[in-house]
Amino acid sequence: MRCFEEFNKYLLEIGRSPHTAKSYREAVEGFARFLEETTGEPFDPRKILLVDVKAYKGYLLSVLKRSPKTVNQRLAALRAFFEFLVGKGVLKKNPAEGVPDVKIQKTTAPRSLTKNELYRLRRKVHAGGNKRDIAIFELLANTGVRVGELCALELDDVEISERKGSITVRQGKGGKFRTVPLNKDARSALRDYLEARPASASRKVFLGERGPLTPSGVFRILKKYALQAGLPDVSPHTLRHTFAKRLLDAGEDFVEVARLLGHANINTTAVYTQPTEEDMQRAVEKLSL
Repeated sequence: MRCFEEFNKYLLEIGRSPHTAKSYREAVEGFARFLEETTGEPFDPRKILLVDVKAYKGYLLSVLKRSPKTVNQRLAALRAFFEFLVGKGVLKKNPAEGVPDVKIQKTTAPRSLTKNELYRLRRKVHAGGNKRDIAIFELLANTGVRVGELCALELDDVEISERKGSITVRQGKGGKFRTVPLNKDARSALRDYLEARPASASRKVFLGERGPLTPSGVFRILKKYALQAGLPDVSPHTLRHTFAKRLLDAGEDFVEVARLLGHANINTTAVYTQPTEEDMQRAVEKLSL
């Protein structure tokens, strides 16, 4: 239909990618086929009702068994199509505007390592004997800092004594400043690395072969040891999640964990109170005879 072609052209004109324009057009064409097959009438966008869009949503979910994400993408395409027609004066009102997205309930916490997985990874890192890599691992695992915050650390941001220590994150997410305490493992690993750190004009704490270490460099370092430990999907953020989950499981104060992570809103921290897949598996296994 001509309106589909005009819609596709409109999407490209407003800066949507060719891929998005194609997927939106295909979504609208799928809706048109559904209506024609259901009503037995030719598709006419001027006659579309709210109940038609609701019926299509139900069809996608119940008959075609599409995922909530896919259904929401199709609804977004329909809203854009009808809004385009409203702008052209073809329609007075967008019939898809009153149809809500499918709510996707997040039932589990972000991926974190179990106690055994963390031990396996730590063992491989320490067995490698690289003091820089050990310090990186222990900081990520025991402070929960983001990888960008780790790479931004400068020598003046580190304070270590025999019984206590801390690192200062000067430009956290949202430009926020915070001080994070170091436990014994992190203090020991960082002290050993700083004593062996190569001389450099850079004030950054962690150095690579060509200067300050970058987040992608940290990803590669961690990936190497994770693969050795049989844990292919570990990233620096996995260690951040693990840090938070371990603290909350140990009964530490919710607000204090949020402060350590640098969360401006404690609702962001609340996701770690959700059970992991392993937690749910253990729960249902208790029902087995």
